Amino acid sequence: MLSTASGVAMVKREAGMQPAMGGLVEASNRYAAWFHELDAWTQYWDIYHPETNGRYHFGNGTTELGLLRKFLRREQRPAAFNAWVRMALALDGRAKFVEEARLPEVAAAVLEVDRLVSRLFKQHFGDAADPGVQADYINAMLCFGCDTLPPAIERAEQFSDSDPRKQAAARYAMENDLVWFSCALHLEAVHAIYGVDEDHARRTLMLAGIAVGCSADFVWRGHRQSRPEYSRDFQTAYLLRNMGVDWANDFRAARTEVHALFRIREWGREA
Repeated sequence: MLSTASGVAMVKREAGMQPAMGGLVEASNRYAAWFHELDAWTQYWDIYHPETNGRYHFGNGTTELGLLRKFLRREQRPAAFNAWVRMALALDGRAKFVEEARLPEVAAAVLEVDRLVSRLFKQHFGDAADPGVQADYINAMLCFGCDTLPPAIERAEQFSDSDPRKQAAARYAMENDLVWFSCALHLEAVHAIYGVDEDHARRTLMLAGIAVGCSADFVWRGHRQSRPEYSRDFQTAYLLRNMGVDWANDFRAARTEVHALFRIREWGREA
């Protein structure tokens, strides 16, 4: 496993400061495999897992509605989504979101998605309580946010030229900035249901990864405004990496940062 500096090293490599070699290539490929599998079960289910009928996404439009419709925005805005937005914007407290997340139909959907993500995480990274795994995952999210992972050429070839998803499928990067916060909502919903359980370390790490990846995405790719102290440079990459490692063991701090990023996204300022 690489050191905690490897994510920053990949940013340097992308900028032409270092050649791609050895462990960096191996890590890049591992990280790409993780994002590939997440996408295969969700937005690209029809290509890789047609047997699910889109259950882990927004359904197939006929026989399967999809679990995400219970708590994420699509054609409509579920009550759990609205409650999270108001909570993140500091317009409401946490109680309303907890109430919505614990509704039986919502909780069942939230937890089924969480079981899938938990299984995939363990396959690709291992024990989230391990400091080495934490550093590795934060590196992955930094690289994903900075768009420094290898291109998804073989995946893109699975799509016809007329498929509007083809262009996005050719890279492992975030195309819709709201998805960062949708992922955070899901993790926070599980926490609202379970509190601290045997998988809390993994959810905390993943929430920390969102705080890092979202910031990197907004700065490196310019999707949205981010904190004024962040720049598209190695110092910011180091800073995000180090903060991510700290947030990886502090669910509340990671959640607070994600909410602050959402306020900056919506209002252009933290408060």
